[in-house]
Amino acid sequence: MAESPSCPDGLPSIAELANACKVLHDGGIVAHPTETVYGLGVDPFQPLALQRLLAVKGRDATKGLILLIQNMADLARVADTPSSHAQRLMRHFWPGPLTLLLPARKGLPDIVTGGRSTVAVRYSSSRHVAMLLGVWGQPLVSTSANLAGDPPLRDSQAVAECFGSKIHCIMPGCCQSGVLPTTIIGFEDTGPKIVRQGTLTARMLACALPDIDFDAS
Repeated sequence: MAESPSCPDGLPSIAELANACKVLHDGGIVAHPTETVYGLGVDPFQPLALQRLLAVKGRDATKGLILLIQNMADLARVADTPSSHAQRLMRHFWPGPLTLLLPARKGLPDIVTGGRSTVAVRYSSSRHVAMLLGVWGQPLVSTSANLAGDPPLRDSQAVAECFGSKIHCIMPGCCQSGVLPTTIIGFEDTGPKIVRQGTLTARMLACALPDIDFDAS
């Protein structure tokens, strides 16, 4: 799903991408559009950046954070071998608005995993995200741009008004109104389960896994 064609600034410039990556390298927070809502991104391997992100959002450290990847090589850096069910969902819906809870590789910070054995991963279909990750060159933490408990924000102006100087780089753009956040799928002994209903519905998911009753999640 592409960003809204009415977004005023289109895709990021080389200078904007370079600035965003410098901020990430320096442990700062970058706000950026995705195919669903605006995200707040930080380097997943810098503990101080992760702590700063939680403080800015007022987010509970036990909830974990989503990692955006640009290819399957990135996936191998953060997750162990996915189950056959997970692989089928990847083939059908990645890149796209689907987040999977996968076995976490050892060494990921507890703030990223929420202290659990799984890590939330998404291969985004956003061209903006693809360009940012292409320059950044590794997985990126990206959580919805909002204060904990508030609706996610959808344009750069709203992010600036909400967070001000607490965000070190706000990339221009906007996201389609009315689009839900990503659907999150977890994998239990009994099979895949919908952890959060989002853009992808149970009927859509059943196209990839017709043997699973997602409506019972």
